[in-house]
Amino acid sequence: MSYRYIKKILKNIEHTCLHPQWFVYKGRDEQNREIGKVVKGRVLDVGCADQFIRNYLPENSEYVGLDYYQTATQWYKTSPDVFGDAQRLPFADATMDSVLLLDVLEHLPESNMCLSEIARVIKDKGTFVLQVPFLYPIHDAPLDFQRWTLYGLRHLVLRHGFFIKEEVLLGKSVETAGLLLNLALCNLLLGWIKNKKTAILLSVIIGPIIVPINVFCWFLSLISPGDNFMPHGYRLILEKHS
Repeated sequence: MSYRYIKKILKNIEHTCLHPQWFVYKGRDEQNREIGKVVKGRVLDVGCADQFIRNYLPENSEYVGLDYYQTATQWYKTSPDVFGDAQRLPFADATMDSVLLLDVLEHLPESNMCLSEIARVIKDKGTFVLQVPFLYPIHDAPLDFQRWTLYGLRHLVLRHGFFIKEEVLLGKSVETAGLLLNLALCNLLLGWIKNKKTAILLSVIIGPIIVPINVFCWFLSLISPGDNFMPHGYRLILEKHS
């Protein structure tokens, strides 16, 4: 059983409770539609990867996808509209109506420089959608530098001239707990595969555990109140103020 084969299987089941990251994927379509409702005009997608958000934007918008050259060509094999550094955006001042930064900021060593650049290129009263993980494992190593609490995010965006219009907590506490347990188990399985253990036999032990964890935590989430104790991520809808 190879790592590539496992990734292919997981891609086909990512919107079902069979997937270890079901609590990330199950609401993603609706979340992306909500993003599409708040942006307009010329939309800059910083760290665009495969440009998935493009399908959710208004028809009359002008999409510009930007990604770092090495990330796009070597890691993800994608083709952005523009190659560039999120910390030194190759655009003139006040040329964007909306900016998206979706699960990218944690991968930048100079987060303040990135926010300063976004504040520069976005028009006054323009919309900035910022999404980051909070309780989530290391990913895309070694380019994974930091995590923020909601309070840290507020401090960060306010100092760069953004007004907070909406704060969205991604995942209830019990959902995040299930997500992290599933990811820890999958990491254990991948470690066995890497070390050429009897991974196929061991997967018989771990695989069936994922669905009960997802279903149990989903049921608990239905009867639990929302809180800000431990979401797996945050999304802020912001507006630029001069």
